[in-house]
Amino acid sequence: MPFLTSNNLKLIIVKLNSNLTTPEFLDKTYLPSLDGWRAVAILMVILGHAKLSIQENSIGYKFLETFIYPDLGVRIFFILSGFLITSLLLKELISTGKIILIHFLAKRALRIFPVLYLYTITVFMVSSHYQLNITNVQFLGMLFYYTNFIMFNLPWLCGHTWSLSVEEQFYVLWPIMIYFLKNRIWWCTLLIIVLTQFLRILWYKAGFYIETLGPFFNGADAIFLGSLLSILCFRGVFNSFEKYWLKGYLYLAAIILIFFIYYCTHRGMFGKLLLPLGHIVSDTAIAYLLLATIINTKGLTFKILNNPLMVKLGIISYSLYIWQQLFIIPINFYPNVLPRAAFPFNILISIIAALLSYYGFERYFLNLKKRLKPNIL
Repeated sequence: MPFLTSNNLKLIIVKLNSNLTTPEFLDKTYLPSLDGWRAVAILMVILGHAKLSIQENSIGYKFLETFIYPDLGVRIFFILSGFLITSLLLKELISTGKIILIHFLAKRALRIFPVLYLYTITVFMVSSHYQLNITNVQFLGMLFYYTNFIMFNLPWLCGHTWSLSVEEQFYVLWPIMIYFLKNRIWWCTLLIIVLTQFLRILWYKAGFYIETLGPFFNGADAIFLGSLLSILCFRGVFNSFEKYWLKGYLYLAAIILIFFIYYCTHRGMFGKLLLPLGHIVSDTAIAYLLLATIINTKGLTFKILNNPLMVKLGIISYSLYIWQQLFIIPINFYPNVLPRAAFPFNILISIIAALLSYYGFERYFLNLKKRLKPNIL
């Protein structure tokens, strides 16, 4: 990012108030490396969950406990989602002069609803057969996307849907914000991101988590950061010719910083510093890596992200995120009731289920989604 000298700061402010334009590195129908980032995120999630299916005294558990953080995977998904959705909306706004909300929501519904509803039906049958006592409120939370507000009462098979609820709530709110705030959207987004970091102190010290919409903002701040990254791109703040997109040591520094923050946070270290700053610093580092690997298509990181296996994993990442919860089950979750496969076969079964779901079910709805216009991203 540009060094914030007074001249650079003035130039950024001018650009932030200029007209929207699509930067050349985003002026394409498919953005290389993003499927690779989805693969990184889903690997974090499934390996982090798989840790719970093995004994704590095993080498595998200790390795995963040290290096793998499923909440980091979810934050990557959130930042990706904010960036892509906002880029889609801004391209539509530039191209047509308006945002067709019904088209946007319909495309999001076709992308998200079918697989989740199929999973919910499956979990309902599993719960009924094995008498898992998952309540109607919990099933309704999955169907109507409010499980983030009841997540502390969710059983394992429903627990991961909290993140989908946060995203769906964002999808409803964000186009309306863009429509009404227009040129003010960037500083409103920045304000939400900053205020959420202070809210984390309030939640820790005094509570008021539900009253301040913590179940939404505690995850949505990462989506808003991804959205802000997109806005900055479309306002011309980032120059693709700057050398900081090409520096491998900056990539390494960002990766080390992210993992250092998550390592410390999971162990209660530097709490006074990381409680208000940990998320925003690590999310910013993720955003830098994301944009750098879009702009720089020649580096080692880009090649890794665009490995065919990573791309394939990224393509099925949503299905895999949904179905892995049914097959990667913690040791202590109904141990004498639910059948389960041992690690690493539980991961393999999850991937097979995701492939079947994607190619046998999900792609039908994705093809319907493509028929909706405008289809820009």
